[in-house]
Amino acid sequence: YSGVVVDVAPERDMAILKLKGLHGISVQPAAQACVPHGASVFSLGKPHAQGDTARFGQLESMHFGRPVHYGDFGYDDAMVLRMGTQKGESGGPVFNDQGQLVGMIVSTLSNTAGQPLNLAHAVPATSLAGFLCQHMSCAGNWAALQGQTTDTCPKG
Repeated sequence: YSGVVVDVAPERDMAILKLKGLHGISVQPAAQACVPHGASVFSLGKPHAQGDTARFGQLESMHFGRPVHYGDFGYDDAMVLRMGTQKGESGGPVFNDQGQLVGMIVSTLSNTAGQPLNLAHAVPATSLAGFLCQHMSCAGNWAALQGQTTDTCPKG
């Protein structure tokens, strides 16, 4: 698809793209910011040099407990998913068991030797809604999420 860049948040490694000629059903976010510990989640991605991939896992925590930084990008906090991901899957959606968007994959967690830990970070849908609603008309769950925070979600 061709399209235009609506806005970029380089420090957060996020962009809004408006695609031309794309028809289909828009993704719907979950109505609530908090996802319960242990809830089933799945992601869609395309790891480097591989085909389309779906991953299944559980929410470990709505909070990592400290800022998340990788390269020049970063977030004040992030969800922790018990789910292995690979390079190239960042930016992929994270859905709950009802098919509603709850976040976006941003990084894989590795041990000090650089080996994956079957854990991933994701930005919660509240952050996505805030960025999206600053630049586009928002309604429904997107508008509701924009005003929510994950600060009151259980720590894990």
